[in-house]
Amino acid sequence: MPVSDSTRARRFSLPDLADERVDEAISTFLTGPEQRRGRPGPLASPPPGGNPFAALETRIAWQEAFRRETARGVRYRRPSAVMIIAGEPTVDSPEAARWLGRVAAPIAHVVQRGIRETDLVTRTGDARFQVLLPETTGREATHIATRVIADCEVWLRAVQAPVRLRVASSGTTAHTTLEVALERALDAIETGPAA
Repeated sequence: MPVSDSTRARRFSLPDLADERVDEAISTFLTGPEQRRGRPGPLASPPPGGNPFAALETRIAWQEAFRRETARGVRYRRPSAVMIIAGEPTVDSPEAARWLGRVAAPIAHVVQRGIRETDLVTRTGDARFQVLLPETTGREATHIATRVIADCEVWLRAVQAPVRLRVASSGTTAHTTLEVALERALDAIETGPAA
């Protein structure tokens, strides 16, 4: 191999290929990072045993991400939105109330399947979920909510569950923050008609 006669210091050089750390560094590079950008903690692996709740964010982690996204939206004027999905019994009976626990896992699965990897979901009740949608306008959030609810209703009707779903979504505007959007979505979920 020809060698340069230059006396100038090299800016780049390859490490010694006999070094074990080289193999480790290359393997790490090829397999990807141990953490996702924007999300604390390790990469999510497939849920063990098919448990859709395992991939959900904790409420504390969701609130921290919400605060970060609120600050980012104020600083950079980027859109973001929230979506709330709530199941409720159609009749007032203990059996109908137990159905909420039965349908919570399938709802969580449908929600996770219907959103992007960068969106964050947390469970806030028996069959109630909040979704943080960064880089999403209110209009886009409405489309996502409509699609997720349609997916849920298919199997709710198939199993004849005495459960109906409420959905609300709201996004930031030039004059409102993500906190205002969340308040609007919470108000809509409490007062709006069932989906």
